Amino acid sequence: MKRNWWVVGFCVIAVLAHVHFSKEKKLAFHELQNRLEEMEKEKLQALQMKEDLQLRIASQNDPAWIEMVLIRELGVVPEGFLKVHFKK
Repeated sequence: MKRNWWVVGFCVIAVLAHVHFSKEKKLAFHELQNRLEEMEKEKLQALQMKEDLQLRIASQNDPAWIEMVLIRELGVVPEGFLKVHFKK
């Protein structure tokens, strides 16, 4: 056994290196998994925003939507309606 001490030493070093690098690999895997989850959330938000913008673009040709924007944004009032101003 005294002549083959280097074999035991090599095996011990190999096991320690394997344990060390497997821990690093697990940490990197979890970090990448978290980043993937965050990116999927961002993708979902972007898709929802895209759908909302497409609906807004499609509704711009609707006369009722145009009237609503004129009333809400510009304060235009249709004939026959009473416009009320509030002072602070």
